[in-house]
Amino acid sequence: MNWYVIGRKQAGRDACLLDGQAGTDRKGTTASKFRDALGKACVPPRGLRLAIALFLIILTGLGVAGYAWAKKEVTLEVDGKRLSVTTFQMDVKGLLEQEHVRLGPEDAVVPGLQTDLREGMRIKVIRAIPVTIVADGKTLPALTRSKTVFELLQEENVELGEEDIVNPPLESELSKDLKVIVTRVSRRVEEKEVSIPFSVKRKPTASLLKGQTKVISSGKDGLAVEKWEVVLHDGEEKERRLVERRVLKEPVDRVVQVGILQTVSRGGEELRFSRVLTMRATAYTFLVRGRNTASGIPPRRGIAAVDPRVIPLGTKLYVEGYGHALAADKGSSIKGNKIDVFFASRAEALAWGVRYVKVYILE
Repeated sequence: MNWYVIGRKQAGRDACLLDGQAGTDRKGTTASKFRDALGKACVPPRGLRLAIALFLIILTGLGVAGYAWAKKEVTLEVDGKRLSVTTFQMDVKGLLEQEHVRLGPEDAVVPGLQTDLREGMRIKVIRAIPVTIVADGKTLPALTRSKTVFELLQEENVELGEEDIVNPPLESELSKDLKVIVTRVSRRVEEKEVSIPFSVKRKPTASLLKGQTKVISSGKDGLAVEKWEVVLHDGEEKERRLVERRVLKEPVDRVVQVGILQTVSRGGEELRFSRVLTMRATAYTFLVRGRNTASGIPPRRGIAAVDPRVIPLGTKLYVEGYGHALAADKGSSIKGNKIDVFFASRAEALAWGVRYVKVYILE
């Protein structure tokens, strides 16, 4: 019969089994030797124990090192705030999810979402802001991450001419709901014929009374061609500048003789006057006796009604065909170069009628 020897650990030691080892009998020498060998085999060799201990130490160290490696302190800038964040996330996308940061369709993050996180890294979320561009008769709303007006126009493919005006200026920083207006500036050249007004030359002459004039030669306008540069803002004229003028026909001056004679002899009397007027003269008489003139004096021969805007009241006059007169009255129908002389009777007034006379304004 084959015997199997079972070795058991006493007082908590593990049992060891040697299968297939048989003794000659229960009490034989061979069984005793197996038991001795079995006792020696159940105790691990010293080298194995040291290997196990070293493995455990290394495993623990790796765990500690892995924890330290996975933990990171980073800085997150978002919506105007700077946050110090402790994270075990592996990349930027995971960090934003951890901090519940949502990105809009035009928002950006620097560095990119797939970038691996590392200790001390700075992550910045750049928000797109709404702005409006007005150009070429159109209003274009836009979401942008650009910093300046210049960058915005480049982003939106708005090309600028050399003289186009941008408001606010290109270097201005963008802000929420900013309106950027682009004014298109263009130029064109126009040519047109224009008349050149004639000048009036006045020649004094003693052959005419002061205040009288006589045309010697009529004037005639000249002709010129002008070239104008016109500046347009969005197709509408803003300003124009004369760049060239060519005279095709010179104007002809008008020549007028001007009287300088200030004395005249009437009825043997030498009259000195400041000017002479040709006026439409009518006559009037009493309507209701007892009524005074506009200047407050009673009407009498030698009183004349005038337009005070032409001849001031109180002016001394000499009226051809009538004689000396004083501008002392006025009437609703006496306007401009009109004068109304007074007669004591209706018959004299009717006899005067209506005539054109020279009226001398006496000094």
